[in-house]
Amino acid sequence: MSQKKLALGNRSQLTSLYWEKMISEVQDYSFILLDNDGYIIDWNKGAETLKGYTAEEAIGRHFRIFYTQQDQELHLAEKFIEQARKQGKAEYEGWRVRKDGTLFWSSVIITALHNDAHDVIGFAKVTRDLTERKSAEDRMKKKNAELEQMNQELTSFAYVSSHDLQAPLRKIQSFIHRIKEVDGETLSDKGKEYMQRIVNTTSHMQALIEDLLAYSRTSTQERNFERVDLNEIIEIVKRDLDETIRDKHAVVEALPLPVLDLIRFQFQQLFVNLLSNALKFSRKDIRPHILIRADEVTADQIKGYTGDMTKRFHHIVIADNGIGFDEAYSNRIFEVFQRLHGQSEYSGTGIGLSICKRILDNHNGFIQAEGKLNEGATFHIYIPVER
Repeated sequence: MSQKKLALGNRSQLTSLYWEKMISEVQDYSFILLDNDGYIIDWNKGAETLKGYTAEEAIGRHFRIFYTQQDQELHLAEKFIEQARKQGKAEYEGWRVRKDGTLFWSSVIITALHNDAHDVIGFAKVTRDLTERKSAEDRMKKKNAELEQMNQELTSFAYVSSHDLQAPLRKIQSFIHRIKEVDGETLSDKGKEYMQRIVNTTSHMQALIEDLLAYSRTSTQERNFERVDLNEIIEIVKRDLDETIRDKHAVVEALPLPVLDLIRFQFQQLFVNLLSNALKFSRKDIRPHILIRADEVTADQIKGYTGDMTKRFHHIVIADNGIGFDEAYSNRIFEVFQRLHGQSEYSGTGIGLSICKRILDNHNGFIQAEGKLNEGATFHIYIPVER
């Protein structure tokens, strides 16, 4: 025999020996050798540790002994063996039973073993104990379910409370209107001032309630996606804001926009909020100009993005030449009730941009803001090309 053949033979023997040693002594995984019918022929220390049986107790018995009584009645062990026989392997996860009756969550792969004629002669069964992972997942699911329930209750509370607040508010406004009609002329200047303050306060409260309702609807309304032409949405919003646009002599310039799968009423609300802000926060003596455009960008083109860098996004930009804002507030402006200006300067509730953020969340997208004081603000909307 040549030296080369001898070396190869020795190497093969060593490899076989090391392989057997590795399988027999590894304890993190259970390795079990099954015959053609699923009876245990041999196993390693990991199987003994995991299953709780000694080799003498297990060898010669069918591996169904590791299954719960219910799974044995369903003949799952036999079904997995047949799947492995026909398809080459079977993979599954489920609860299994140790010798002492305790359960563990197992991840199992059963692989068919073939002879030179490609006939199945047995099976290799590898099992890993994933009980800790399963417990962590179950705890997470329970927490998520609890949080979802809490969110639903909070949303329902906000919606019902806002609705219930509408009725007394309408009565207050009605009484104010009657007082102004009946006693308006006899009120003192101080009385008229107080009356106007009541009118302003109730109007602000009305706007706050309506915005709270809009905010709650973005999470409670059914999310029906449909093909939406954003050019049509912009035209509808411009008509809704026509009076304000004319009063301010504003120019709303919209370049061609895409057709996307969206929640129609939510995106209409999004554009209403952003265009209303652009008109509201315009500079005195400077004609408002709002530009709306769209393109498609890659993840690496988005400032500060740290998500999946293989994604592409539809990018919609709404830019104005208004009063702008300090760049330090670019994230805070999307928080609920966050206002950068006093109520006496600009009306509003501080909820509008929070609604915009919630709407983008519902579309698996996000919104960013850029601004410079006395130079304008730009809002960037990003929606994944594939959700």
